[in-house]
Amino acid sequence: MINRIRKIGKNRFVLTALLLAFIGLGYFSLLRGNNISFRAAFSDVLHSYFWMLFFSFILNRIHTFYHSRSAISVVHISIIAIFSLLVSAITNWYAQWIAGQDKVYFDFLENTFFVRWFILFLLLFVIVQQLWIDKHLQEQNAAFTRLTEKERQLARAEMNNLQQQFRPHFLFNSLNSISALVKLEPENARKMIFNLSDFLRKTIHKGKDDFNSVSDEIDYLENYLAIEKVRFGERLQVSIRCDANCLEWQIPSLILQPLLENAIKYGVNGVVGEVLIALEIKCVNEELAISISNQFDPSAVMSGGTGFGLKSVERKLGLLYQRSDLMRINIENERFIVNLKIPKDAKSNSH
Repeated sequence: MINRIRKIGKNRFVLTALLLAFIGLGYFSLLRGNNISFRAAFSDVLHSYFWMLFFSFILNRIHTFYHSRSAISVVHISIIAIFSLLVSAITNWYAQWIAGQDKVYFDFLENTFFVRWFILFLLLFVIVQQLWIDKHLQEQNAAFTRLTEKERQLARAEMNNLQQQFRPHFLFNSLNSISALVKLEPENARKMIFNLSDFLRKTIHKGKDDFNSVSDEIDYLENYLAIEKVRFGERLQVSIRCDANCLEWQIPSLILQPLLENAIKYGVNGVVGEVLIALEIKCVNEELAISISNQFDPSAVMSGGTGFGLKSVERKLGLLYQRSDLMRINIENERFIVNLKIPKDAKSNSH
């Protein structure tokens, strides 16, 4: 029932018909209150209602194909004046024809012609203004939809560009490592090539989706770490802890790999000895809390790198959620910590 009422409200012509019917009832009561016969009053109201509805339909069709810049224009006033005069003249002529010998009704028509015309003018004026507002809102909504779609396409293009820049950064490092291992450790070089091939295949597949589950992203990270462990051996220790109820949470695709790569770059490369990199994922209220921490040498961080990985992740989060508070960086006791927050309705916000 409620949905039916809403549909009627959206159909402006149906709403106009109902409004005119309500006004017709009031007009019928007025005629009967002036001692006009039931037959004459009913015929007058029915005839007036038909012509008002007809001209309202014509106005509706006009506004479907024509929309002036101003709500009140010479064109509007002219059309309203002509239509209201036509309705008044036609209904007055018909009313005099059905009046017959009913002198009370005939006198009523003669004395109220201009009043009736003015009321009809006001009714059509209100209808035209409402039609203009509806058309204006439709054009604004269409323009907003086009603008939103254009912004969405630009954001998607920028995210694709960021995604394409993630891969070469890691690929060059891997190829250099393979080149160094070919002569010294050919078996490890062979193993690394297989791991790299598998990793790139999954990267291309995942890059097609905006979102993946936490479980899928962790599996993807395992493939990535298999390559890095061939490069760094026992020096690289990675701890991944994730709450069981967070595994199906949807997060942006490939959002964790560049952060882990950044931790390895400044952790393993910048520190002597074994390095522990910790990834922790928790569900906190309506957000997913992700933390990646690693040991680091402050002087090494200051002297090298452009921070492309961190900036790209922050930019991608901003494009997806239109928020700037989803990524924070902290430094505690010579550990570099990146904290992310992923809203629960992530997937719906991106469309």
